[in-house]
Amino acid sequence: MVNFDEFGPEKIIEVYHPKSGMRGVVVIDNTALGPGKGGIRMTPTVGVDEVASLARAMTWKCAIADLPFGGAKSGIMADSKKMSPQQKKEIIEAFSEALKPVCPSQYVSAPDMYMAEEEMRIFVNTNGNRKSATGKPKDMGGIPHELGSTGFGVYHAALVGIEHLDMDMRRSHLRWRALEMWACLQQNTSPRQAQR
Repeated sequence: MVNFDEFGPEKIIEVYHPKSGMRGVVVIDNTALGPGKGGIRMTPTVGVDEVASLARAMTWKCAIADLPFGGAKSGIMADSKKMSPQQKKEIIEAFSEALKPVCPSQYVSAPDMYMAEEEMRIFVNTNGNRKSATGKPKDMGGIPHELGSTGFGVYHAALVGIEHLDMDMRRSHLRWRALEMWACLQQNTSPRQAQR
């Protein structure tokens, strides 16, 4: 159940596109610091409760990091493992089209589960505004994926945790157990961990 309080959510928008079968939701939790920012999660089980919880986490994350964004998140109810690349493209296009009234003025999308930089390309091209998403490919002005910005952040967070616990990085044997959603992080975090 979505919890409403003085911080939000400000808007919950559910969208549907009959031709493609796209069903999605965006929760704009709080825009006090700027448009709500948060990734698009594509799973068959994602729902408004999960998206609202993640949007609230983005509100606090952006505020704590002093970013010029509020918190938001979105989800597309679909199983990308059971569709063709063309079907996935059509669903992303339909979702992006449906969010044009709020994106990028109130919502800025980003990659999340089963949504990476190429999916952000589709989203941005359909929206028509490069500010509608972060996590774009390098040729669209995004951070080169090979730099692994998310993995780089996880690496530095792990270092802070290790220091806080007074552990020796060279003696600790950190192993990143990968759920599917951590696969990208693992390939970008492990090389930095090994360099230490």
